[in-house]
Amino acid sequence: MSTIKNIFHKIEIHKSCYIIIILSILSANFLFIIITSYLLLIHECGHFFTATFFKWSTEKIHFYPFGGISKFSHDLNCPLKEELIVLLMGPIMQILAYFLIIKIPYFYNYHFLITMIHYNILLFNLLPIYSLDGGRILQCLICYLTSYNLSFKLIYLISYLTLSIFIIFFIYNPSLNLLIIIILLLIKLLLEYKNVKYYLERFILERYLHKYHFKKSKIVRNEHLFKRDYHHLIKDKNKYLLEEEYLNNKYKSKT
Repeated sequence: MSTIKNIFHKIEIHKSCYIIIILSILSANFLFIIITSYLLLIHECGHFFTATFFKWSTEKIHFYPFGGISKFSHDLNCPLKEELIVLLMGPIMQILAYFLIIKIPYFYNYHFLITMIHYNILLFNLLPIYSLDGGRILQCLICYLTSYNLSFKLIYLISYLTLSIFIIFFIYNPSLNLLIIIILLLIKLLLEYKNVKYYLERFILERYLHKYHFKKSKIVRNEHLFKRDYHHLIKDKNKYLLEEEYLNNKYKSKT
Protein backbone atom coordinates (compact mmCIF):
# COMPACT_ATOMS: atom_id res chain seq x y z
CA MET A 1 0.00 0.00 0.00
CA SER A 2 2.85 2.39 0.80
CA THR A 3 4.26 1.86 -2.71
CA ILE A 4 0.87 2.69 -4.28
CA LYS A 5 0.60 5.87 -2.16
CA ASN A 6 4.12 6.73 -3.25
CA ILE A 7 3.05 6.55 -6.91
CA PHE A 8 0.18 9.04 -6.45
CA HIS A 9 2.45 11.34 -4.47
CA LYS A 10 4.91 11.47 -7.38
CA ILE A 11 2.36 12.02 -10.15
CA GLU A 12 2.67 15.35 -11.96
CA ILE A 13 0.07 16.33 -14.57
CA HIS A 14 1.09 18.75 -17.33
CA LYS A 15 -1.17 21.81 -17.77
CA SER A 16 -1.92 20.86 -21.36
CA CYS A 17 -3.76 17.78 -20.04
CA TYR A 18 -6.37 20.02 -18.41
CA ILE A 19 -7.11 21.60 -21.80
CA ILE A 20 -7.77 18.11 -23.21
CA ILE A 21 -10.01 17.30 -20.22
CA ILE A 22 -12.07 20.47 -20.66
CA LEU A 23 -12.47 19.85 -24.39
CA SER A 24 -13.53 16.24 -23.67
CA ILE A 25 -16.17 17.34 -21.14
CA LEU A 26 -17.53 20.00 -23.49
CA SER A 27 -17.80 17.45 -26.29
CA ALA A 28 -19.38 14.83 -23.98
CA ASN A 29 -16.39 12.49 -24.30
CA PHE A 30 -15.47 12.18 -20.64
CA LEU A 31 -15.30 8.38 -20.91
CA PHE A 32 -12.39 8.97 -23.27
CA ILE A 33 -10.47 10.63 -20.40
CA ILE A 34 -11.35 7.86 -17.93
CA ILE A 35 -10.09 5.10 -20.22
CA THR A 36 -6.99 7.07 -21.24
CA SER A 37 -6.10 7.81 -17.60
CA TYR A 38 -6.59 4.16 -16.64
CA LEU A 39 -4.31 2.86 -19.40
CA LEU A 40 -1.64 5.52 -18.79
CA LEU A 41 -1.63 4.89 -15.05
CA ILE A 42 -1.20 1.12 -15.48
CA HIS A 43 1.49 1.77 -18.11
CA GLU A 44 3.51 3.95 -15.75
CA CYS A 45 2.92 1.56 -12.83
CA GLY A 46 4.61 -1.09 -14.97
CA HIS A 47 7.72 1.07 -15.12
CA PHE A 48 7.45 2.13 -11.48
CA PHE A 49 7.09 -1.31 -9.85
CA THR A 50 9.77 -2.86 -12.06
CA ALA A 51 12.16 -0.01 -11.25
CA THR A 52 11.38 -0.47 -7.57
CA PHE A 53 12.12 -4.21 -7.92
CA PHE A 54 15.58 -3.34 -9.28
CA LYS A 55 16.00 -0.82 -6.42
CA TRP A 56 16.05 2.22 -8.67
CA SER A 57 15.22 5.59 -7.14
CA THR A 58 11.92 6.84 -8.61
CA GLU A 59 11.49 10.61 -8.90
CA LYS A 60 8.38 11.73 -10.81
CA ILE A 61 5.72 10.39 -13.15
CA HIS A 62 4.85 13.13 -15.65
CA PHE A 63 1.54 12.89 -17.53
CA TYR A 64 1.15 14.58 -20.91
CA PRO A 65 -1.69 14.35 -23.46
CA PHE A 66 -1.75 10.72 -24.64
CA GLY A 67 1.45 9.80 -22.82
CA GLY A 68 3.48 9.74 -19.64
CA ILE A 69 7.15 9.82 -18.69
CA SER A 70 8.60 8.20 -15.58
CA LYS A 71 11.76 9.79 -14.22
CA PHE A 72 14.19 7.41 -12.54
CA SER A 73 17.54 7.81 -10.87
CA HIS A 74 19.81 4.82 -11.43
CA ASP A 75 23.34 3.99 -12.43
CA LEU A 76 23.91 4.68 -16.10
CA ASN A 77 26.13 1.61 -16.01
CA CYS A 78 23.36 -0.69 -14.84
CA PRO A 79 22.96 -3.83 -16.97
CA LEU A 80 21.33 -3.14 -20.33
CA LYS A 81 18.95 -6.07 -19.80
CA GLU A 82 17.77 -4.50 -16.54
CA GLU A 83 16.98 -1.16 -18.17
CA LEU A 84 15.26 -2.84 -21.11
CA ILE A 85 13.00 -4.77 -18.73
CA VAL A 86 12.02 -1.57 -16.90
CA LEU A 87 11.24 0.17 -20.20
CA LEU A 88 9.33 -2.77 -21.68
CA MET A 89 7.16 -3.40 -18.62
CA GLY A 90 5.22 -0.19 -19.26
CA PRO A 91 3.85 -1.30 -22.66
CA ILE A 92 3.45 -4.90 -21.42
CA MET A 93 1.33 -3.83 -18.42
CA GLN A 94 -0.75 -1.55 -20.64
CA ILE A 95 -1.49 -4.45 -22.98
CA LEU A 96 -2.59 -6.59 -20.01
CA ALA A 97 -4.74 -3.70 -18.70
CA TYR A 98 -6.38 -3.39 -22.13
CA PHE A 99 -7.32 -7.08 -22.28
CA LEU A 100 -8.65 -6.85 -18.71
CA ILE A 101 -10.95 -3.87 -19.31
CA ILE A 102 -12.47 -5.20 -22.55
CA LYS A 103 -13.51 -8.34 -20.65
CA ILE A 104 -15.62 -6.27 -18.22
CA PRO A 105 -19.32 -6.48 -19.32
CA TYR A 106 -19.96 -2.73 -18.76
CA PHE A 107 -17.38 -1.85 -21.41
CA TYR A 108 -18.64 -4.25 -24.11
CA ASN A 109 -20.34 -1.40 -25.96
CA TYR A 110 -17.16 0.66 -25.88
CA HIS A 111 -14.84 -1.95 -27.34
CA PHE A 112 -13.96 0.16 -30.40
CA LEU A 113 -13.25 3.28 -28.32
CA ILE A 114 -11.06 1.39 -25.82
CA THR A 115 -9.16 -0.35 -28.63
CA MET A 116 -8.56 2.95 -30.43
CA ILE A 117 -7.28 4.66 -27.25
CA HIS A 118 -5.09 1.68 -26.32
CA TYR A 119 -3.33 1.45 -29.69
CA ASN A 120 -2.94 5.23 -29.98
CA ILE A 121 -1.17 5.36 -26.61
CA LEU A 122 0.84 2.20 -27.23
CA LEU A 123 2.05 3.12 -30.71
CA PHE A 124 2.72 6.71 -29.72
CA ASN A 125 4.86 5.68 -26.74
CA LEU A 126 6.78 3.23 -28.91
CA LEU A 127 7.75 5.90 -31.44
CA PRO A 128 11.56 6.15 -31.85
CA ILE A 129 11.76 9.54 -30.12
CA TYR A 130 14.17 9.72 -27.19
CA SER A 131 11.81 11.12 -24.56
CA LEU A 132 9.37 8.25 -25.21
CA ASP A 133 9.68 4.57 -24.32
CA GLY A 134 10.37 3.67 -27.94
CA GLY A 135 13.32 6.05 -28.14
CA ARG A 136 14.83 4.85 -24.89
CA ILE A 137 14.35 1.20 -25.84
CA LEU A 138 15.97 1.87 -29.21
CA GLN A 139 18.92 3.61 -27.53
CA CYS A 140 19.45 0.56 -25.30
CA LEU A 141 19.46 -1.67 -28.37
CA ILE A 142 21.92 0.67 -30.09
CA CYS A 143 24.17 0.40 -27.02
CA TYR A 144 24.52 -3.32 -27.71
CA LEU A 145 26.15 -2.39 -31.02
CA THR A 146 28.12 0.76 -30.34
CA SER A 147 29.48 3.14 -27.70
CA TYR A 148 27.34 4.96 -25.17
CA ASN A 149 28.51 8.26 -26.66
CA LEU A 150 27.52 7.34 -30.22
CA SER A 151 24.18 5.94 -29.07
CA PHE A 152 23.09 9.46 -28.12
CA LYS A 153 24.05 10.89 -31.51
CA LEU A 154 22.15 8.17 -33.33
CA ILE A 155 19.01 8.29 -31.19
CA TYR A 156 18.78 12.07 -31.50
CA LEU A 157 19.17 11.86 -35.26
CA ILE A 158 16.38 9.26 -35.41
CA SER A 159 14.25 11.32 -33.00
CA TYR A 160 14.45 14.50 -35.07
CA LEU A 161 13.77 12.61 -38.29
CA THR A 162 10.66 11.04 -36.73
CA LEU A 163 9.49 14.40 -35.40
CA SER A 164 9.99 15.90 -38.87
CA ILE A 165 7.56 13.32 -40.25
CA PHE A 166 5.00 14.44 -37.64
CA ILE A 167 5.49 18.07 -38.65
CA ILE A 168 4.96 17.24 -42.34
CA PHE A 169 1.84 15.26 -41.43
CA PHE A 170 0.56 18.24 -39.38
CA ILE A 171 1.06 20.62 -42.31
CA TYR A 172 -1.26 18.51 -44.47
CA ASN A 173 -3.60 17.43 -41.60
CA PRO A 174 -3.58 20.21 -38.98
CA SER A 175 -5.14 19.50 -35.57
CA LEU A 176 -4.83 21.03 -32.12
CA ASN A 177 -3.97 17.73 -30.42
CA LEU A 178 -1.18 16.97 -32.88
CA LEU A 179 0.21 20.50 -32.54
CA ILE A 180 0.35 20.17 -28.74
CA ILE A 181 2.08 16.77 -29.03
CA ILE A 182 4.69 18.10 -31.50
CA ILE A 183 5.46 21.12 -29.31
CA LEU A 184 5.79 19.01 -26.14
CA LEU A 185 8.02 16.44 -27.85
CA LEU A 186 10.24 19.13 -29.34
CA ILE A 187 10.60 20.92 -26.00
CA LYS A 188 11.39 17.63 -24.26
CA LEU A 189 13.99 16.73 -26.90
CA LEU A 190 15.71 20.11 -26.60
CA LEU A 191 15.75 19.92 -22.80
CA GLU A 192 17.12 16.37 -22.82
CA TYR A 193 19.79 17.34 -25.35
CA LYS A 194 21.19 19.85 -22.85
CA ASN A 195 21.78 16.96 -20.44
CA VAL A 196 23.73 14.75 -22.85
CA LYS A 197 27.15 16.05 -21.75
CA TYR A 198 26.13 15.47 -18.14
CA TYR A 199 25.05 11.89 -18.91
CA LEU A 200 28.33 11.15 -20.71
CA GLU A 201 30.45 12.55 -17.91
CA ARG A 202 28.39 10.77 -15.27
CA PHE A 203 28.69 7.50 -17.22
CA ILE A 204 32.49 7.73 -17.01
CA LEU A 205 32.57 9.05 -13.43
CA GLU A 206 30.45 6.13 -12.20
CA ARG A 207 33.08 3.74 -13.56
CA TYR A 208 35.75 5.62 -11.66
CA LEU A 209 33.81 5.64 -8.38
CA HIS A 210 32.36 2.11 -8.48
CA LYS A 211 33.81 -1.29 -9.12
CA TYR A 212 31.63 -2.82 -11.81
CA HIS A 213 32.16 -6.43 -12.79
CA PHE A 214 31.47 -6.83 -16.49
CA LYS A 215 31.94 -10.19 -18.19
CA LYS A 216 32.83 -8.73 -21.59
CA SER A 217 35.88 -6.64 -22.47
CA LYS A 218 36.92 -4.46 -25.37
CA ILE A 219 40.04 -2.58 -26.54
CA VAL A 220 39.35 1.11 -27.27
CA ARG A 221 41.34 4.27 -27.95
CA ASN A 222 39.60 6.58 -25.46
CA GLU A 223 36.65 6.98 -23.09
CA HIS A 224 34.33 8.20 -25.85
CA LEU A 225 34.31 4.64 -27.20
CA PHE A 226 33.31 3.03 -23.88
CA LYS A 227 30.38 0.64 -24.18
CA ARG A 228 27.81 -0.35 -21.61
CA ASP A 229 28.22 -3.84 -20.13
CA TYR A 230 31.90 -3.84 -21.14
CA HIS A 231 35.17 -3.48 -19.29
CA HIS A 232 37.81 -1.70 -21.38
CA LEU A 233 41.47 -1.83 -22.16
CA ILE A 234 42.66 1.53 -23.46
CA LYS A 235 45.32 1.62 -26.12
CA ASP A 236 47.46 4.71 -25.56
CA LYS A 237 50.06 4.93 -28.34
CA ASN A 238 52.27 1.86 -27.85
CA LYS A 239 51.00 0.87 -24.42
CA TYR A 240 47.80 -0.45 -22.91
CA LEU A 241 46.05 0.81 -19.79
CA LEU A 242 43.45 -0.94 -17.72
CA GLU A 243 40.23 1.04 -17.45
CA GLU A 244 40.91 1.69 -13.76
CA GLU A 245 44.38 3.11 -14.51
CA TYR A 246 43.06 5.28 -17.31
CA LEU A 247 40.29 6.75 -15.15
CA ASN A 248 42.60 7.26 -12.18
CA ASN A 249 44.92 9.28 -14.41
CA LYS A 250 41.99 11.25 -15.83
CA TYR A 251 40.43 12.29 -12.52
CA LYS A 252 43.61 12.65 -10.50
CA SER A 253 44.85 15.17 -13.04
CA LYS A 254 41.77 17.27 -12.29
CA THR A 255 42.36 17.37 -8.53
